[in-house]
Amino acid sequence: MQIVEATANDDDTLASHYLALWESYGTPKEHFAPDARAQTIAFLREGRQHRGLNAFLALIDNNIAGSAACQLHISPYPEVIKPAHRRFGYIWSVYVEPQYRKRGIAQQLMDRAVNHLRSLGCTTVVLHSSDAGETLYKKLGFEPAKEMRLKLS
Repeated sequence: MQIVEATANDDDTLASHYLALWESYGTPKEHFAPDARAQTIAFLREGRQHRGLNAFLALIDNNIAGSAACQLHISPYPEVIKPAHRRFGYIWSVYVEPQYRKRGIAQQLMDRAVNHLRSLGCTTVVLHSSDAGETLYKKLGFEPAKEMRLKLS
């Protein structure tokens, strides 16, 4: 297996993996925006330009087995602490094709993503975990953090 950096030429694959993640959570197809793929590709391109986004592909025999994306975290509030003391990176869309799961691919993708965020000067890495990924993320040293939510509909 080989982990390589994705390029803009791989954005369609990255978008497919991102949408497949939402489908794996049970999201009905009719809940997706009609331009979901285009939105995802635009987000990737914007992230590369402004947030240090990088994505990685896992290749097995020249087949894409999985992917992961990471970038500087977009804060919903003013960041008043100097980046040397608080700079969050965010990992998203860690996806492995079903036929390649349970082979350590997600762990290798995570290692590359964490290293990329470290190279950007991040002090902390954040991700939102699916139930399926939680064991791996805990093994890699991630800790649960408090987040409160109120469903309005």
